[in-house]
Amino acid sequence: MNDLKMVAIIEDDFTLASLLKDKINHIEGYSCNKTYLDVESYLLENTELDILLLDINLPGINGVDAIVKILKKHPNLHIIMNTIMDDTQTIFKSLQNGAVGYIDKQSFDDNIQEVLETVANGGAYMTPKIARKVIDNFKKPKMPELSPRELVVVNGILEGFSYKRIADINFISIDTVRSHIKNIYKKLSINSKSQLFSLFSNRK
Repeated sequence: MNDLKMVAIIEDDFTLASLLKDKINHIEGYSCNKTYLDVESYLLENTELDILLLDINLPGINGVDAIVKILKKHPNLHIIMNTIMDDTQTIFKSLQNGAVGYIDKQSFDDNIQEVLETVANGGAYMTPKIARKVIDNFKKPKMPELSPRELVVVNGILEGFSYKRIADINFISIDTVRSHIKNIYKKLSINSKSQLFSLFSNRK
């Protein structure tokens, strides 16, 4: 690698940020001179970078929401999320916003050089644990869309409410509740409350 790749870190754990900075500076072809405790501090500067390691749980702007702001200012920057958060919603939101890497903090230490080189060479990187979550999400059948009123009825059933209780809460008749349930079962291809509970518990 001929060109020196400049890296910065946004991480509110100063000790961790310092350790990562030190490790990066021991990898040939990479230099990390800057660490920031929050996104706002980074955005105040005009530091030219190639790669940014970005935590999610940060004071002020969180890492996921910050991606768009950062890329608007530095469109050619490669952003790698370095976080303990591994729920699929956060992963997909980060990738949709423009991150090209998503790393489980616990394993980043073991393959830091591979992560940086992959991203610097135009690739994307996810640790195996994160990649598996992405794959598993695609395996799930897509949930048919329910209307807002149908979702209210579903939530009532999941809370253990009776049809009358659901009707009273939503100022509708029991017959209307039954009609919604019939449509819900048809849309979801199920025919019992137990199947409804099972379906929604598997979506968590």
